[in-house]
Amino acid sequence: MEILNTIDEDFWWEVAHNCSYATFYHTPLWGEIARRSFLGRYHDASFGAILARGVRVVFPLLRRERALPLPLRWLHSTFENCYGGFIADGPVSEAEALQLYQHACDWSTYTLYATDNPFGPPLASSLHGLLQPVYTEPAYILPLDGDMKQVLKRFKHGRATCYRNGLRQGVQVRVVRSLAEAQAYYASYRDAVARWGEADDYGYPWEMFEQIYYLSQVYPEQIKIWLMLVNDQIAGGRLALYWNECASLWHGSAHRDFLRYNVMTVGDVEIMRHALERGYRWFDFNTSGLKAGVMQYKERFGCEVRQVTLWRFQHPGLRRLQEWYWRVKR
Repeated sequence: MEILNTIDEDFWWEVAHNCSYATFYHTPLWGEIARRSFLGRYHDASFGAILARGVRVVFPLLRRERALPLPLRWLHSTFENCYGGFIADGPVSEAEALQLYQHACDWSTYTLYATDNPFGPPLASSLHGLLQPVYTEPAYILPLDGDMKQVLKRFKHGRATCYRNGLRQGVQVRVVRSLAEAQAYYASYRDAVARWGEADDYGYPWEMFEQIYYLSQVYPEQIKIWLMLVNDQIAGGRLALYWNECASLWHGSAHRDFLRYNVMTVGDVEIMRHALERGYRWFDFNTSGLKAGVMQYKERFGCEVRQVTLWRFQHPGLRRLQEWYWRVKR
């Protein structure tokens, strides 16, 4: 195996295009969103490999900046604990997978967080000694089989009725057209944060949504900011990310004044319809942070439930060194 400590984007894009289980979170764009949104906090630490039989591999990694005077790495695969791990344009054996993770978890790595990819092969059993589980939660994935009528038949507990009621009340769905509209979507998110009872500084900053908007103008097929409107007023929005056969929802919110219109359900179903018409095979509602209400909402679409685990590597020697450092500093 030849390890490539630096890879160019052409190599990365080619592997992502040719890997059947690569998601948007495995493309260069997801890390770019993190780096643009949080300047100086995240740095690209991705590496590649060429296996003996010519299979090419990319391991997406972000290094998070830490205020420690030590040459240590805090790594994430991927940003915000979304689907991670390596991607490849051919088969990777268990022994090769172990070698790839061992390279990521070398002497300089203090910790590595990596989340299972529900579309990819399971984590090799040989890695269970290197990585420890942090928690497991369900990802909700809806197969886009047949036509929209067949998809709607999968819905449970009145979800299809909520959708039709929302349409009758005039809810419309379209892609954002300007930065000002993206700001209105963000305003609905901040209203939702207040409704949840969270602090003012909770959640994602406007700068992140701004950068996502700019990138959506460059990559309109991969990044779409959707809006739900009622009487021409922006009631909320959804961020959908597209790659290979998967359309994935990452963020969404609605203003409290419009919740009675079922705007989230209408938005999700119309985004789903758009994905189905364009040949996507999977509609990914993603994980839910173990929030019971969010999980119940997704379950009512008749999704497949795939369990994903957040894994952690922590270098035992470096952990003890850090503990010593903080004791001395105090």
